[in-house]
Amino acid sequence: MLSSIATIYFAQASKLVDPLLLSAFTGLLAGSVLLITLHFTRGLPKLHQLRAYAKDIATVTVLRVTLGQLLFAYGLSLTAGIKAIFFSKIEPYFVLLFDWIILKERPKPRTLGLLAVHLTGAILLSTGGRLEFGSAQLGDFLVILAMLCFGSTYLKSARLSKGLGARASNGITQFLGGSLLMPFAFIFFPSAGFGSSTGWLYFLVYVTLFHIISLTLWFVALKNVKGWIVSALRALGPLAGAPFAYLVFGETLTAVQLVGAAIVLTTSALITREHRHGR
Repeated sequence: MLSSIATIYFAQASKLVDPLLLSAFTGLLAGSVLLITLHFTRGLPKLHQLRAYAKDIATVTVLRVTLGQLLFAYGLSLTAGIKAIFFSKIEPYFVLLFDWIILKERPKPRTLGLLAVHLTGAILLSTGGRLEFGSAQLGDFLVILAMLCFGSTYLKSARLSKGLGARASNGITQFLGGSLLMPFAFIFFPSAGFGSSTGWLYFLVYVTLFHIISLTLWFVALKNVKGWIVSALRALGPLAGAPFAYLVFGETLTAVQLVGAAIVLTTSALITREHRHGR
């Protein structure tokens, strides 16, 4: 639920500060905080451990912390945060897709049926029943692409968490991702400068809630729980995030979009229930 509230803040920040700049500082700030705490608690991994998990670190850094984070930031700059927290619920299907490709765990026909219904809900949520493609729909599509990138890292992230620990896995990949993005942030530095101070305040709330707290807990969960379960249980997030977006920032959904949001939540809950009983 913290991640959904954090997403609302990041959507606000991305409209006030350049998304590339935000993405670079996200990794550097979150990574630095986590690595500093690990240093003082003597929890930093040894060099031989880093070498052993170098490929996993590289994969998570590139797909999740750089590409996924960039797509997410640019998507949120174009769409409403209240919609994005529902679109993020497509992630469990991507996790299952990569389980199918890598682990050969073929999804059941019922799962594919739920996906079709889920996508119908996502279309209603994005368009509100009007067949048009504007900047908001482009933002929705970028958020979904970000979920594809995030979903592709669950298996690698689980290995990292078991081998290096949750905080170390999160801190290392965050810091490396931010370091990779920072040169590009300054090469393409926005003409508007560093943007709004309010945007940076929202950014700090987002980094604290999502990248320092929620992602660390995510790595902890992956140590003992299957990736699709961890992803699917995040469907509970909008139950807190949507009221928060309305009460704090006045974001609302139309009646048709509410129907789409309900479909998205219901299919996410059903896929969790189905796999809980099927495995």
